[in-house]
Amino acid sequence: MASHVQPSPQRSPGISAADNMSPATGGPAVRDRALLRIGAVAAVAGIVLEILMEILHPSKADPNNSVAAFREYAAHSNTWTAVHIGQFFAALCVMIGLVALARSAGRQPGLPSALALLGGITAVMVATVFAVQMAVDGVALKAAFDAWAGASGAEKTVAFRIADEVRWLEKGLGGFFQMLNGVALIALGLSLALGRRYPRWLGWIGAVAGAGFLAGGVSTAHTGFSGQAGTILLAPTVLAAVFLVGAAVTMWRRSTRAE
Repeated sequence: MASHVQPSPQRSPGISAADNMSPATGGPAVRDRALLRIGAVAAVAGIVLEILMEILHPSKADPNNSVAAFREYAAHSNTWTAVHIGQFFAALCVMIGLVALARSAGRQPGLPSALALLGGITAVMVATVFAVQMAVDGVALKAAFDAWAGASGAEKTVAFRIADEVRWLEKGLGGFFQMLNGVALIALGLSLALGRRYPRWLGWIGAVAGAGFLAGGVSTAHTGFSGQAGTILLAPTVLAAVFLVGAAVTMWRRSTRAE
C-alpha cells in the first residue's frame, strides 16, 4: 500500500517550531506568555522604582567619607530604612525580569541556551546578595550611625569605629553585588547576541554593560564607594537601563505572538 505523507506546516522565517505551536498543544511560547509579560512589567517597574529611591536617598556627602556621610544619613534617619526597602524591591523586580528573559532565551539549542541558564542562576544570586546588602545598609548601618550621632566623649569614638566597620561590610557586599550583576548581564547578553530569539544588538549592549559592572565591582571591592568606582559604573548603569527597557519591550512583543 502506498503511504500518505502529510506535508509539514509552513513556518514564518525566524520563528521556531516551538513558537508556532497552537495554544491547544501547550507549546513553550504559550506556556511562557504570562512569565514574559510579568518579566517585562517587572523590569520597567524596577527601573522606575530605583530612580525614585535614588532621588529620595541622601547623596550630597562623599560616600567614602564616613564622618560626613553619617552626619547626612542621621539627618534623614526617619526615611532611611524605607528607602532601602524600596531599593531592595526595585532590584528584585529587575532580577525577575532577567530570570524571565533567561527562561525565554533558553528556548534555543547550544551555547545560547547554556548562557541563558547561567545568567538566570546568577540573577538569583544577585538578588540574594543585594538583599543582604540592603539589610546591612538599611537596618544595621542605621542603628550604628544613630548610636554614633547620640553618643559623646569616648563612647562616640567607639561608636564611630563600629559604624565604620558596618559601612565597610556594606561596601564589600556592594562590590560583590556589582560583580555578580556583571556576570549575569554578560551571560544573558551573550545568549541574546549569539542566539536568534532576540535582537543581537540588544545582547551586545547587555554584555558590554556587564563587563562595565564587573570592572566597577572590582574597583568597589578595592576602593569602596570611591570616585573611581563611581566613574567606572556610570556608563554600564546607563547601558543596563537601555538593555532592560529593550528586553522588556521585546519580551512583551514575544508574549503577544504566542497566541
